[in-house]
Amino acid sequence: AQRCWGPGVTPFSVGAQIATLRAPQMLCFQCEQTAAGKGCTVHGVCSKTPQLAGLQDLHMLYNLHICQLAHSSRPEGEIQQECVSLLLESTYATMTNANFDEACFDHYLHRATDLIVRLAAQAPHAPPAPLGLPASLPQARSSLFVSAGPAGLLARSAVVGDDDLFGVVEMATYGWKGVVAHLYHAELLQAGGPLYSDTERAEAYQELFRVGSYLAQAGSCRPLESHALDRALAECFAVGALNLKVIKMLDAVQCHKFGSPSPTDVPTTPRLGRQAVLVSGHDLHTLHSLLLQTGGQGIDVYTHGDLLAAHGYPELRKFEHLAGHFGTHWVHQVNEFRHFPGPILMTSNCLQPPTRKYADRLWTSGPAGFHGVRRVSDDFSPLIGMALDSPSVDETSSSKMLACGVAHTISLRTGFGHEAMREVVDDIAQLIRSGTLKHIFVIGGGDGTELRRSYFRELALHTPADSIILTFGCVKFRLYEHGTLAGRPRLFDMGQSSDVYSVLVVVTMLAEALG
Repeated sequence: AQRCWGPGVTPFSVGAQIATLRAPQMLCFQCEQTAAGKGCTVHGVCSKTPQLAGLQDLHMLYNLHICQLAHSSRPEGEIQQECVSLLLESTYATMTNANFDEACFDHYLHRATDLIVRLAAQAPHAPPAPLGLPASLPQARSSLFVSAGPAGLLARSAVVGDDDLFGVVEMATYGWKGVVAHLYHAELLQAGGPLYSDTERAEAYQELFRVGSYLAQAGSCRPLESHALDRALAECFAVGALNLKVIKMLDAVQCHKFGSPSPTDVPTTPRLGRQAVLVSGHDLHTLHSLLLQTGGQGIDVYTHGDLLAAHGYPELRKFEHLAGHFGTHWVHQVNEFRHFPGPILMTSNCLQPPTRKYADRLWTSGPAGFHGVRRVSDDFSPLIGMALDSPSVDETSSSKMLACGVAHTISLRTGFGHEAMREVVDDIAQLIRSGTLKHIFVIGGGDGTELRRSYFRELALHTPADSIILTFGCVKFRLYEHGTLAGRPRLFDMGQSSDVYSVLVVVTMLAEALG
């Protein structure tokens, strides 16, 4: 296969390969929690090892090469579905705190190499494979780690030879991963029938493949264009435009399947005398499937973290055994999960390495994974069996569970989706015109582990009384208890991170109402 080696650049020398075996080169800065704000080079802040980082880097390059081939060949039918299935789940698995299981990436890598051979047969005029991909995937473990070296950030940035350009390309890559995660959830819910049009779907994948194809080349070759940096910045905006389209698709499919979110108070007090299952992550499809399979078995299902938003959907609230919410956000799970008496299902990213206190009760599904932790897919019978064998919630466990929640609250209000807000937009606009409401703050997104994150709580506490706060994502758990303004709550929880779409819809409606 043709390679895009830069001038004077050759594959790793034998000496470099030996050095990689002894001390694998690592550079990971895809999350803002990265060491010293610069990059993890010895061990990930998230607990990712250099070996795992290498496998993820290598697999991402394979996925970008799949995009090159798919963009060139426009696959259809079974091979197109295989391409989409692998690309969505395995890219999602490379995101921060999603999957720590090397065996999962071994599996993804072998699927990718098989798929590339079949796609290449349909795309004879595809661009050259990016620098860093081995001619064939090594079978020996040590050779596999060595082959990951050229796919890493250190090796590829040296080839690109322009730190500014490489940084912007990587920024686009991480945005592209976010698009993939949102599309993954949309496609899971879409599986039961066409809830957004074939045209929307085709356009989204066409652009996803096009940008992925660009990233494969731009992140692995010396730039040939004089305006390469301008092109990279333009692709960042293209990723943003694609993400807006995809989160709109995700919002449409969620609202169609589960009803438009409406305000509701979610209990945090556990029910006594019943077995319990906890679901964390972001996956409404998996939560819904579990609710269907646990119905009538005396098992209560609780949400954790971003899945608080699930209670806002009317079709999910219909399940009487969707009992409430436990704990706060993902960064506290190590302290919170040990106090939950039943099995715990992690459905997506926001997974922390488990402790012995609860590792034997932890399950993963979809893109989430951790070595030694059991996996479950469509059939939840093994997890349900564990729940039935677990102790029911009693006074002691209930007290511990309550202590894990937001202080001084017996319920959490969520469900302020854009359709629910549509009913009060005119009232909010009138409050603005009258001078009663002078500020609207948007404080949202994913929370982190650093102590400086208290900034967001302090910001919310210091917002003036003549303001409201729109929030989304798990940062909300820092923001509760903000009273009312003109008889309405000052805090509007609009859902999980992808529900930033609702924020965009609401501020647009307000702008139109105000003329």
